[in-house]
Amino acid sequence: MRDTGVGVSSSGAVVGDRVVVRYLLGESTPADWRGNPDAAQSDVTGILVDDADPLRLERDGEVVSIPVDAVTSVRLLSARPVRNSEIRALEHVAARAWPGVEHAWIDGWFCRAGHGFSRRANSAVPLEMSARADLPTLQRIARWYAERGLPPLLALPDRLMKASTVGGVEDIEVQALTCDLSQLSDRLAGTVSAPAVLTDTPDESWLTAYSARGTVDDLGSVRAVVAAGQGPPVFARIDENGAVASIGRAVVTEAGDGRRWLGLTALWTDPSRRGSGLSTRVLGTLAAWGTANGADSAYLQVETTNRTAGAWYRRLGFGLHHTYRYLTPDISTPDFSAPDTAEDR
Repeated sequence: MRDTGVGVSSSGAVVGDRVVVRYLLGESTPADWRGNPDAAQSDVTGILVDDADPLRLERDGEVVSIPVDAVTSVRLLSARPVRNSEIRALEHVAARAWPGVEHAWIDGWFCRAGHGFSRRANSAVPLEMSARADLPTLQRIARWYAERGLPPLLALPDRLMKASTVGGVEDIEVQALTCDLSQLSDRLAGTVSAPAVLTDTPDESWLTAYSARGTVDDLGSVRAVVAAGQGPPVFARIDENGAVASIGRAVVTEAGDGRRWLGLTALWTDPSRRGSGLSTRVLGTLAAWGTANGADSAYLQVETTNRTAGAWYRRLGFGLHHTYRYLTPDISTPDFSAPDTAEDR
């Protein structure tokens, strides 16, 4: 995958994504679709099929090429039009599947704490339509985290609440990818030489393999975080030469509309074994488990900067549903004399 330097990688788009490419009109670019003879720029919406030079997009069954030096911007779109209500519903499902060790509702925000292990288990997400990012609300959230020895961290779905409007220190952007589970299973059929081993609880070697990514010493905290979740979760592993080579975690969670989602998390393969099909075996085993447990759709989350993993998931049939960004809000130390309105659930 090539970084063209004109916004493909910075937009988070990889081959297989639906994008809008804006470009300067010229002899080597597609004509303006509006037929405006005075236009200096135009745009193409389509599926990115090649991110080299020229960029190539499939639009309505036709592949168009745009020289990189003519491109002024690339904007990533969801794989299909997605309503805000769908984003909120999936975020509800994902939060229940990875809820931290303890959680509380504060003014429409779902606040999670998990001994500091993983951003996801130690962040607040605005799940209710009433959630606001006004100062009193942020101070109540900050107080709740301070009482647990944690800094306040927000996970902001871009379409629901933009990080730029809240203010603070922005952190990594994450892409929520989804796919039809039956289609995923069909793509993986015949590629899994042997299934991964599934267990109801993770043992110390599984926890050590997963926590090594964040160099966490307290395996008890890691165990508490990954074992939590409405489901309950199942844990996959493949051992080679007496050591853990690849792992994964899954949980089936029902949404408010009755759809059952397979949440795929903690997908990891030993760097020295990547490219050998272990990840495919883990994913195929978890997909089969999800189907057997009534799931019809699957989702996972991948950091936007992890383009290698993101491209692999696209090749398997996952598409962008929405993005969210972590942010540490810029607020003063909370007033501990004020009453707390958190409601534990």
